[in-house]
Amino acid sequence: MATPQTGAGDPTRSLELLWREFAPQPSRPGPKPKLTVDRIVEAAIAVADREGSCFGMRSVSAELGVGAMTIYRYVPGKHELIDLMVDRVSRNDGDEALLEGLGWRDRLELLAEGTWEVYGAHPWLLEINQRRPVFGPDSMAGYDFAISAFEGHDLPDREVNLVITAIMNLVTGTARQYLMRDSAEEAPVADEREWWAKQEPYLNRAFESGMYRHIQRFADESAWDVTAHQAMRYALERFLDGLAPRMEAARREA
Repeated sequence: MATPQTGAGDPTRSLELLWREFAPQPSRPGPKPKLTVDRIVEAAIAVADREGSCFGMRSVSAELGVGAMTIYRYVPGKHELIDLMVDRVSRNDGDEALLEGLGWRDRLELLAEGTWEVYGAHPWLLEINQRRPVFGPDSMAGYDFAISAFEGHDLPDREVNLVITAIMNLVTGTARQYLMRDSAEEAPVADEREWWAKQEPYLNRAFESGMYRHIQRFADESAWDVTAHQAMRYALERFLDGLAPRMEAARREA
């Protein structure tokens, strides 16, 4: 099955739905509609959390307890719905007051940790091709927060974007390696524990051959005991350590 991607549907309809709260709201007499776009997006996210990004629209209808065609009165199709879902999971529900006084490093760490938490809660997001992003109010707010880390520093706009992109890449890359779920259509024959048990005798023979002497220097077995979050944090902290002199040099005089 093809990998879902953002920006694959009608861009006009996606943007109208994403920015619907910014458009004039016509008064409509009569009973309230049975569904709302928000309810459909929330239901689709719940389905994707269970089934992955290749969910069907019928599953979303079933989640809402409505007929298969009902949701098409509100959302044109899955392509546009994916755009809405990706924007929705970007929402920052934190307390803005808690961010006051945070420096550039704290804010960039919050950006990384928040992104990591989203991937952990919604692994299907790692399956979405976002090469063509569709910006809505929630994703724009997230990027606005990321840029706030550079307030008080004279860095070129291009460099600011490069720093943010680098952080997102290291978080997303680590998440893809550790957090992506097995494909439902092509699930592995063996579970993870069994897979490593099957490999062990082959790896032992490889080491005994003497061909892999650099790997054999790893005498501490705990060297391989690395969690997903530890791997992400190590990359993030080393990156921010390297960025620190640049940020200090660019600090604007108070």
